[in-house]
Amino acid sequence: MKIFRDIISSRNNPTVKWAASLADKKGRCEAESFIAEGEKLTLEALRRSLPVTHIFVMESKVDRAMSLLAPFTHDDRYVNCQIITLSDSAFEKISTEKAPQGIISVIKYLDFFRNMDIIYKEDFFIPRGERALSLYSLRDPGNLGAVIRSAVAFGVEHIVLSADSADIYNPKTVRAAMGTMFGVKISMVSDFASFVNAAKENGRAVYAAELSDGAKSIKEIDLSADDIFIIGNEGHGIPTEISSQCTASVYIPISEGAESLNASVAAAVFMWEQNNL
Repeated sequence: MKIFRDIISSRNNPTVKWAASLADKKGRCEAESFIAEGEKLTLEALRRSLPVTHIFVMESKVDRAMSLLAPFTHDDRYVNCQIITLSDSAFEKISTEKAPQGIISVIKYLDFFRNMDIIYKEDFFIPRGERALSLYSLRDPGNLGAVIRSAVAFGVEHIVLSADSADIYNPKTVRAAMGTMFGVKISMVSDFASFVNAAKENGRAVYAAELSDGAKSIKEIDLSADDIFIIGNEGHGIPTEISSQCTASVYIPISEGAESLNASVAAAVFMWEQNNL
């Protein structure tokens, strides 16, 4: 690692402004990079050999940060990674946390996250035996991160998103996923209906998670590990043109006093049921 000894104190420094721009999607797309904030996320990224290009440390917490980074400073994988110390004021400009831990890493976009257009039967990208979950128009980045965290905990290996879902690289998504997104395949599909049809044509049952006319309780479904659940938008659910193409609609029985479950909670319940076959 390249350790820069001079401390950057100006909030208007070009490097500081560039790092701060990664909090916004436009800046991330231009740099094809995102930020992972905090000790856990930075160390997890390094352990997994992710393409970390910069590590920013807070001046008042530099000793602890450098002690944590010590095992990686002479690692050949990170010979070009830059460690840059910022004054507390400059660090706060790039931080998205109210109480920053004093370390932020910049990571290039991950090659196991990909964007796809129309999916045909012969191009279906999830092999048999690979656990999958799909999310339609899940727009809250915190919810998306929470779903990813639960998915990994329940053995899901591949997550499929509709193109209008929250940005996977949003700092809130990255933070809520708590490092689990560094070890799961994620695909964003523009034509979601083609994904549903291709999955069914490849022998997978696809269930729309919704309470609608004709929907079945999760307890009535004969689940298999190859089945795929679709979790919908927090407010609007799954559109009819998508759910009508699914194998069936399913719901989680809850008490009459409750209207619905949060999307991330519902996803966790469905995955728990599938994980306990």
